[in-house]
Amino acid sequence: SKKYLSLTERSHIAHNLKLSEVQ
Repeated sequence: SKKYLSLTERSHIAHNLKLSEVQ
């Protein structure tokens, strides 16, 4: 598996986490 996520993946995951927190 990858040892780290790309910047776009990190921002995408962070965005999804923020959306799930609102819901």
